[in-house]
Amino acid sequence: MRKLIILALAAAALAVLGSAARADEYPNKPVTLVAVFGPGSASDTICRVIAQPLSLALKESVIVENRPGANGALAAFYVARSAPDGYTLLMGTNSPLSAAPFLMRNLSYDPVKDFEPVSRVGSFTLMLVVNPSLPVKSVKELIDYARLIPASSPSPVPTPRASLRARPWRVGPASTCCTCRTRARRPRSRTCSPGASR
Repeated sequence: MRKLIILALAAAALAVLGSAARADEYPNKPVTLVAVFGPGSASDTICRVIAQPLSLALKESVIVENRPGANGALAAFYVARSAPDGYTLLMGTNSPLSAAPFLMRNLSYDPVKDFEPVSRVGSFTLMLVVNPSLPVKSVKELIDYARLIPASSPSPVPTPRASLRARPWRVGPASTCCTCRTRARRPRSRTCSPGASR
């Protein structure tokens, strides 16, 4: 199954990036795969799992580069401002591609216009857990408990109260997708994140 996913990613990368390549064959130099979070994170792990097989499929080096910060927005900005030639790929998550536009006032990239989706690479499940000493046994009890705690910061930081007010609770998998800069810029009304609306 893993080989099939990697071959599908390589085929999708070659198909999408074919228009971005010059007359010479793509790739003819190392490809950089940018992880939006630091070493050991889910995006870093996925990058490292697929980098070597992707290198073999593309017959060129794939270098994993971590650019953590601002909940993935620093990495997305870096890739958005890179040359649109398909040699800098973003292992994006919903954080910089669908959440950041709503959480940051002056986002320096457009997640819809500045990236071209290549492939969905994987998904993972997010779990809500609390310290066992917290007197809650359900999400409703956690929300009620969080309302009793005074907000500790006026900025959108992940405190229980700020997080609970950010959006309604939803249950489902989070997605990781690989996006890249290409010369082709066509308008789209979709993003890589399932359930995202733009």
